[in-house]
Amino acid sequence: MADGGRCDEPHLWGESAMTGRIVITGAPGTGKTTVLRALERGVVVVAEPAREIIAEHRAATGEASLDHQPTVFVRRLVTRSVEKYDAVSGDVVAMFDRGLPDCVAYAHVLGVDSGVALRAAERRRYDDTVFVFPPWEDIYTTDDMRRMRFADAWPFHDRLVEAYEALGYDLVEVPPASVADRVRFIAAKAAL
Repeated sequence: MADGGRCDEPHLWGESAMTGRIVITGAPGTGKTTVLRALERGVVVVAEPAREIIAEHRAATGEASLDHQPTVFVRRLVTRSVEKYDAVSGDVVAMFDRGLPDCVAYAHVLGVDSGVALRAAERRRYDDTVFVFPPWEDIYTTDDMRRMRFADAWPFHDRLVEAYEALGYDLVEVPPASVADRVRFIAAKAAL
């Protein structure tokens, strides 16, 4: 597998009939989405809701972000995350690019009430093991939707870890490595 491509190593997936909702999380720019694209073979990948919401807001209003409306952003993020969670059938393995506890972290970082996010995260559980991508400066970039400076990635990461730990999840840190190595690491740990 090339480092940006799909995973074409069928032995990684085994013959397991495992079902579940597996979360991959981390601060922006840590390589989550790239690894999830590589994991698309054998599992359902559920896209990150934050980018969808920002793109929809931009298309509807012409504004680049919801920075001036953090409460609206968090509410939309919770709603979209619940919709994505509920849309996944119980008979497939699904890997989520962020989960509901991410909404709790976003609320804390943005300085808004996290109550709605916390209640939603308590009602909808993912698999106990959550994969966390730590900030990695060598691959970090900004774009028209990701404007966070790298220095701000660590505090966001810390809020994510706090949110997931407070909700009783077991966090597994995915080490900085090639996409192929990260795919193998997650596949082995998740018994895919």
